[in-house]
Amino acid sequence: MNDKRVLAVHDISCVGRCSLTVALPIISSVGLECSVLPTAVLSTHTGGFTGYTYRDLTEDIEPIEDHWKSLGIGFTAIYTGFLGSFEQIGLVKDMISKFPEATVYVDPAMADSGGLYPVFGPDFPAEMRTLCGMADVIKPNITELCMMLGEEYMDGPYTREYISGLLEKARGIGAGKIIVTSVSFSPGEMGAVYMDYATGEKGEVMRPEVPGFYHGTGDVFGSALVGASESGLPLGKAVECAVDLVFCSIVRTHAKGADMRYGVDFEKELLRYATAVRAGTGPRLVRVTTDDQIRIVASLARSIWPKAFHGMEPDEHLEYMINNLQGFEGISDYIRNKGFTYWLLQCDGRSVGYMAYVPEEGCLLLSKFYLLEEYRGRGLSSIMMGKAEEAAREMGLPKIRLETNRRNTRIVEIYKHFGFEIVRETDRDIGGGHINHDYDLEKVL
Repeated sequence: MNDKRVLAVHDISCVGRCSLTVALPIISSVGLECSVLPTAVLSTHTGGFTGYTYRDLTEDIEPIEDHWKSLGIGFTAIYTGFLGSFEQIGLVKDMISKFPEATVYVDPAMADSGGLYPVFGPDFPAEMRTLCGMADVIKPNITELCMMLGEEYMDGPYTREYISGLLEKARGIGAGKIIVTSVSFSPGEMGAVYMDYATGEKGEVMRPEVPGFYHGTGDVFGSALVGASESGLPLGKAVECAVDLVFCSIVRTHAKGADMRYGVDFEKELLRYATAVRAGTGPRLVRVTTDDQIRIVASLARSIWPKAFHGMEPDEHLEYMINNLQGFEGISDYIRNKGFTYWLLQCDGRSVGYMAYVPEEGCLLLSKFYLLEEYRGRGLSSIMMGKAEEAAREMGLPKIRLETNRRNTRIVEIYKHFGFEIVRETDRDIGGGHINHDYDLEKVL
């Protein structure tokens, strides 16, 4: 289902469920290719084990990147975790600039429970903040966020006003989205809060708190979040899937009384997690209401129309229609001033088509109905047509009307398959000296 390649930049502990030991199986479980860039190798993780070995791999990072670039290898996402030095942060920042097409997820793994990890000095949070400023998504726990913001840490439970204030202040870091973990609003619960700074979407996902301290849960959460997000789930649903994987893994580990030094028993919960992610990535229609969504529709029109109408109309005619009728301003006018409803069709984590309709006297005008070429023949047009029919019935309209280019024999046959009949030929003046030569088709419901 996915042809995405995620690069996980973490250390690797040979024993103990954390860092790359959890990132690789969790991200792979949802059908994503997970590549790795180890920053260090440890015999065990550092939580509860003593006498572990540690081999720093800082000097290997740049040669590995250069080899990838020489082969033309790219990544759709980069996910960073524990970075042990200023030098490693600098190398990762340079790597991000080398792969500008990648979505960047940063887990600023450096502190917990009010204190920095022993390997870091007091100036480390400020440097980590600069890396977070290059990210699309950041995932600090409450301690890490306070340190990057210069706020004094305090134990929870917290008020929602306090957390909202932190989220607003974190806007200045520069990341597009933030998820904050280890948040509690009342005794006996724990979870995560999130905010999308572009859309204003925010929310929380809370679950019962399980007694004990469990190593590696931040890495489990971050890996699950990346897997869900890169599979196409919206932010809130991705956070929910990540919280549930951590919660269920903790419950399972606590119930069997396992040695908590080895981390949480996430492996037996992977099927549940992967099933939840895949259930959320199937085809769905999203109503277009925001400027960002309108821009996506305009971008789809720019991609679809030249191919769909190739050879049917002169290039200048298509350019006029795209620029004046299906550009940002034109679509905004249709939605906000002319009563049109637009829908985006999403599948496999991307927008692949769109449709628009408006009620007329005695019928619903299906004004736009388009799919990317590579998504045709998969039954997706039936989903859009079903939505149009549902809308007509809800409005009490007995039929659907549409207009299509008379030369577009392929689409005419598709509409006939949906039960439409040609009722007339029309020549419509669309302005700028351009005429559309169309068929009018109707379907009685």
